[in-house]
Amino acid sequence: MRVAVADVGTNSSHLLIAEVRGGEGGYRVLDALKDRTRLDECLDPAGKLTPEGEDRLASALTGFRALTTAAGVAEVQVYATSALREAPNGEAVAVRMRERTGIFPVIISGEREGELTYLGAAHSVEFGADNVLLDLGGGSLELARGGPGRAEDVLSLPLGAIRMTRAWLPHDPPRTAELRALEGAVRAALAPHAERFRVRPGTAVILSSGTAEAAAGVLAARGDEAPASVNGVNVSTADLGDLLERLRSLSAARRARLPGLERRADTVVAGLAVLHTALETLGASGATVSEGALREGMLIEELARHAAYTAGLSARQRSVLETAERFGANLFHARHVTALARDLLAALEGAGERFAPEARSLLTAAAGLHEVGQIVAQSGHHKHSAYLIRHAGLRGFSPREIDLVAQLARYHRKSGPKPSHPEYLALAPGDRALVSRLAAVLRVADGLDRSHAGQARVRALTRTAHGWTLSVEGATPLDLAGAREKADLWAREFGPLALGLSAPSGAPEAILGA
Repeated sequence: MRVAVADVGTNSSHLLIAEVRGGEGGYRVLDALKDRTRLDECLDPAGKLTPEGEDRLASALTGFRALTTAAGVAEVQVYATSALREAPNGEAVAVRMRERTGIFPVIISGEREGELTYLGAAHSVEFGADNVLLDLGGGSLELARGGPGRAEDVLSLPLGAIRMTRAWLPHDPPRTAELRALEGAVRAALAPHAERFRVRPGTAVILSSGTAEAAAGVLAARGDEAPASVNGVNVSTADLGDLLERLRSLSAARRARLPGLERRADTVVAGLAVLHTALETLGASGATVSEGALREGMLIEELARHAAYTAGLSARQRSVLETAERFGANLFHARHVTALARDLLAALEGAGERFAPEARSLLTAAAGLHEVGQIVAQSGHHKHSAYLIRHAGLRGFSPREIDLVAQLARYHRKSGPKPSHPEYLALAPGDRALVSRLAAVLRVADGLDRSHAGQARVRALTRTAHGWTLSVEGATPLDLAGAREKADLWAREFGPLALGLSAPSGAPEAILGA
């Protein structure tokens, strides 16, 4: 199995393609690509991403798509951080990226970013019983504290290297008063949270950022050559302070001549100032540099999900998975649609709707295979899926069950079942009813992952006087639109469906329409 993940940051976007190796999260990196998109340069006075910024992002995502396709990976999972997170039009840009490139960049919170970066770092350097991670990006600084494998406390602050350069260091080289003001701003931002992340005896401190890697490279450089890797290198707070004093007196042009600083010369002073001040504030005498970061954490999380998914598969479920892999299906999307479909079916049964005992198994198989027809063509792929399912040699299914799975996949999009469809009409009356009802569920589940972001979750399904209300959380605007568009068969089989988006902090749900 191959997996592709990417992160979109303020300064650059990174792609990682890896192949599963062995068990327990083992993998081998097959390819990587970095695109210096510099989205920070493309913000209008209101903070919105400009058309030029959208073009830069679309170009990067198009390149990612081409590389992953060439590597035989059906989907690249993309997370966007502070650049899109803080842009007022960030969600709209994400939707347009899906339309332009076929990739939907999921905008994640700073806390989620910190959790994933912690996970990536924990698989790159040795973590102890208590660890504090500082992850510095272009727009934000994330602090995370936790044990050997998981963050337990995460904080995100707007102290990124690019942001702080623009806010506090207008001159090149920066003036002493400007740098001291920046350091004061960092101390003030950290002060209310310092005790949460204070370094204790035995605490391991980890730095994960391009600034930290560049600094470690300069400190470890021999002559004009920076080391090939600085992963696991220990740097002292004092050495970082000395390097900051050395660099702040140089112009950006002179800093760029130092090995490892060629592309970070304009922001390294602010970045070092943030890291050095944060380490001093938290009482750290030094730290270990980790090259594992957000995208590595994304990769580890996806591999763990896949391992958990495959661990308890039955013979017929394993046959479904093997068939999906053979036809190059998007396993991430297929797995998520399967989970959504099962949750919807369980919710319907909990509300009193009755289904045949075989319904869950048939729906699960159809959800896992509903897009295999894309290997033939995008146009009409639902019909291609039905054909391939019938002739794929699925194990553990009777001929009748294979036909029902094929018809469910056939009706996951476009027209619902009609008496004018010969294969549907050939079914026994009870099977026709079963296909129509389960296809209604599959359509809504597929719509809820229209973005292929894998974020939507079913929270509750309730019957009302006018039909049904489905409460979901984590859904993107594209997902909600997809579910509304594909709820036509549901309305025919069960009654009108209204979507309610679960809001944070217990706020009321927004009913988004039938």
